[in-house]
Amino acid sequence: MSNKEKQQSVGSSRDYLMDYVDRIEKSVGSNRDTDGLGIIAIGPSTIGSVDAINGEDGKEVPEFAVTRHELQQLASYWAGERIEQDFDWSLYQCTGSSEWRWSAYINRRLHRLAEVLGSETMRKVWHEAVVNFRKHVKLTDEDWRIFTGGTDKEQEAWRGRELARLDGSPSAAATKQTEEPDLDEGK
Repeated sequence: MSNKEKQQSVGSSRDYLMDYVDRIEKSVGSNRDTDGLGIIAIGPSTIGSVDAINGEDGKEVPEFAVTRHELQQLASYWAGERIEQDFDWSLYQCTGSSEWRWSAYINRRLHRLAEVLGSETMRKVWHEAVVNFRKHVKLTDEDWRIFTGGTDKEQEAWRGRELARLDGSPSAAATKQTEEPDLDEGK
């Protein structure tokens, strides 16, 4: 490829990138946490359509003031979503444009909630979210340790066991620890 062809290729790539960014920005709704998370139409396909973010369900409702208690419930919901998304990524090792948008949106919502509720309340929210998630997914202390900080080798082995368990494999169920997780330790 000649230098002229390379420059044209780089120029068209840059133009495409700017067009891509412009289309994202133009598709954003009335929710300020959706910046850059809009829908993109590429030919007959649509990428990034997540109704709770950039659709009708993602529009803010200014006519309804929430209480502090309700904000704590929202924080609990978003903390659970953050943990679940991190868990899914750790387990399946793949993602897509919708998951990327959801992840960015979760972080923005949690950040805004933390600004309003403060760090002490958010610590409590996170602790409760971890407890609830571990109960729901049935994670032992060892599972949680590996998920949150295990070595690459430990995580790979855990991922294989966990995927087999989720698929209902009898051998995985037999090797799964039967102890109840100690959820009050705040791990």
